[in-house]
Amino acid sequence: MSSILNPFSLSPGAWVAGYVAKTVALGIWDQAVNAMVIRSGAAKLPTTGKLKGLAQLETLDYVYLGINSIIEYIFMLGIMSYAFTSTNVGRTTEDLKIVNTIPAIYLIFLFDDFFYTPAHLLMHTKALYKYVHKHHHRQNLPFRGYPDAGNEHPVEQVIGMSCVWGALYLTASITGLHAITILVYFGIYAALAMLNHTRYDVTFSWLGFQYSVRCHEMHHRFPRVILIPLLLSPAPTQSKT
Repeated sequence: MSSILNPFSLSPGAWVAGYVAKTVALGIWDQAVNAMVIRSGAAKLPTTGKLKGLAQLETLDYVYLGINSIIEYIFMLGIMSYAFTSTNVGRTTEDLKIVNTIPAIYLIFLFDDFFYTPAHLLMHTKALYKYVHKHHHRQNLPFRGYPDAGNEHPVEQVIGMSCVWGALYLTASITGLHAITILVYFGIYAALAMLNHTRYDVTFSWLGFQYSVRCHEMHHRFPRVILIPLLLSPAPTQSKT
């Protein structure tokens, strides 16, 4: 268990200090993403000011955010350990190649959605929805960025992190990875997750990837509308669940 919770055998003080540093860095990145979007001149979503969402977080929301923050940190330590020890991950400038950077980032996103899509659909089935994913949909009009993105049931957090881990491992076995690639990927991944839970109407597509804050907001407002990402389907699909 210690190899999972503390793969670097950090002292309790160092472990906690790392957690605090991660939390602060994530908060700074959240604010930076918000500032960049504002400077870009992106318009607000049409529902801004017209509909009301979860205006105030409640006790359970803060409990889940705290638990998920720790899960994120443990996951981060595991990824760092993998990056420092795996023969499939380069760590020097000589190891930096085209194939283990740009194509690798594309594959990580592709595989992550390949894993997460069926998991997301499963969480929307009647048998599971009310026990796990429903908590995230309590906020039907996201606006806080990271706090709304991370406000989910811890089981869902583990599922999401597992999908990312599987995507990283699979990509590393195909194209190899560089430590910088992993860092850049998580920067983009976090930025998109934060942006998805703001009021800015940002939409773009790239090589089959479809990204739309408006569509994501629609899914929060109408949970029965399931968004199938990437190459699987560029448009929202009506779920029967």
